[in-house]
Order: sequence, then C-alpha cells, then structure tokens
Amino acid sequence: MEYSIQNETLCLTVNSKGAELWELHRRGEEGRPLLWDGKADIWPRRAPVCFPWCGKVEDGWFTYAGRRYPAPQHGFIRDMEHTLTGRGEDFLEFRLDWPGDGEHWPWAFSFTTRHTLEGNTVVTTCTAVNRSEEPMPAQLGFHAGLRCPFSPGKTPQDYCIRFEQPEAPGGGDTFALEEHVFDHDSLCLPGLKSAWAQVEERGTGRYLRVDTAGFPYVLLWSAPGIPGYVCIEPWTGHLGSGHDLAARPGAVLLGEGEALSRTHRITTAL
Repeated sequence: MEYSIQNETLCLTVNSKGAELWELHRRGEEGRPLLWDGKADIWPRRAPVCFPWCGKVEDGWFTYAGRRYPAPQHGFIRDMEHTLTGRGEDFLEFRLDWPGDGEHWPWAFSFTTRHTLEGNTVVTTCTAVNRSEEPMPAQLGFHAGLRCPFSPGKTPQDYCIRFEQPEAPGGGDTFALEEHVFDHDSLCLPGLKSAWAQVEERGTGRYLRVDTAGFPYVLLWSAPGIPGYVCIEPWTGHLGSGHDLAARPGAVLLGEGEALSRTHRITTAL
C-alpha cells in the first residue's frame, strides 16, 4: 500500500513494504521527482532502510547459538510489509513486529518508522526495540536514492557532492561526480565530521542534503555511470569479516527492552 502526505512545500508518498520513502516532489512540481524511481533493470529500490545489519555479510550467512542463518544484503526489513499505525496531515508512522524464528532471525523485535514533513525537510526516525531475553546484535542505516540530475537538461557531471567540512575523498569540501567514480561500488567515509553532505547543482547551488551528524559511517554510491541517482548513506555500522554479527564494526548488542534509534533528514533547496 502507498500512503501520501503533504505540507506547504513538499508532497511525499511512502510504501508500506519496508515503510520506504517512495516518491518526493515539491508541491506543484509533480514532473520533477526528487527520489529515484526504482527502475528494475538498474536499481529496483528507492530509499530502503538497512536493518538488522548494513551491507553484505561474508558468504551470505551468520551464525548464532550453533546455527546458521541466511544474511541477504542490508538485512531484511526492507522486504517486509509494515503496518500503518499512525497518520496525520504531515506524518506517517509504521510498525513491524518480528516474532523471532529458527529460520531467518532468532530474536524478536519491534521496528517503528515515522516519516514527518517539516518545511522543506523529510524527517525519518527509525526505532528498533529488542523483545527477546537474549541480547540482539544490530546495525541501522539509511539508503535513499537522491535524484541526480534533478533539473531538466542536466547530467550527473553538472553536480557534485558537497560536505559541510572539507572531508571529501581526495581532500576539499566537494567530490566530483565523474562518470566512472562508482564503477567499483561504493565509497565509505568512516569518522566523517561533517554535519551534512549534499548533491549540489554546479552554478545554481541548488541541492538535496542528507544530515550525517552522529553516524560513524557515511557511504556514497550509485550504479556504474550514475544512471539517474546518487545515494548518501549514513550508517551506524559497517561490513566486517566472519559470521558473528555482534563483531561487525559499529554493531551494538541490545538487551531485552533496549532500543536503537536514529533520525535521517533529507532537505531540499531547489
């Protein structure tokens, strides 16, 4: 199911599958989408949330208590149906309750996602709560595909990634979106001190900004050739070797009733 909200500036649609940001545009500009549209032959997703882990797990599986479990890339909640639990003029709230099982994920947890429009910003807060007696390993990340280019007649090379601090790969505060820069997958920026990073249009200064403060890992990614989108991905954790999820960089162990919560912001200035 798709659900829509709007305010004086933005119109947002969310898909209950994964509670995923689905469509975003400024009011009166329906023909200028600001999120990737999920073309199946390029990248079939739009803005998935990564949980209970971020990235790939070695060999595609993890172990717990002597058992082996499958580990698809970026976790599995992005592929689950979430229930709409709250709705107002400017917000949508969803919840997923996972009972824990012996086939996919042995811990029970709840996961709530709240999307709110605040002026020209989309605010997404995700909160995971461990409902099991045993400590549960967790990582949480955001993976929104930002439209690039977002102006007619432009190419991705008319844009750059700008950082609030001069921490771009290679130095400086901007990172050029050259055609082949993502041919070998994503770029990870651990320990980034910039409060934000943005896809910025050269010459006009218009941008789509993602807040990155408080996240120990930020990744930049697109498919080879930058075919219409760029992802700025704040993550609480990163890839690690082996099959123990608790040993992955940035992983936390949530005790019974403990929560992991993070907020993601996309700000438009167009």
